[in-house]
Amino acid sequence: WSLTSGDLIRVLKGHSDWVYSVAISSDEQFIVSGSRDKTIRVWSLASGETTQVLRGHSGEVLSIKLSSNDRYLVSGGGGNGDKSVRVWDL
Repeated sequence: WSLTSGDLIRVLKGHSDWVYSVAISSDEQFIVSGSRDKTIRVWSLASGETTQVLRGHSGEVLSIKLSSNDRYLVSGGGGNGDKSVRVWDL
């Protein structure tokens, strides 16, 4: 959503199940999302396209956080015994 006009800017579609967590990069170039479908998607904010799909969690991805320089992504999993924290080098 545009904070100035209130208009919808873009809808990002690609996950096959609920999205639990989203984060935007500090330079506003990309968005990351974590889902019940066990994946993390990296999206181009400019195009709305998925640029990467990160797989490794055996259960839903409940939380995500980008490092201050946007180089690393930390994700937390749950369900199906996946109670792990993973660190990804973007």
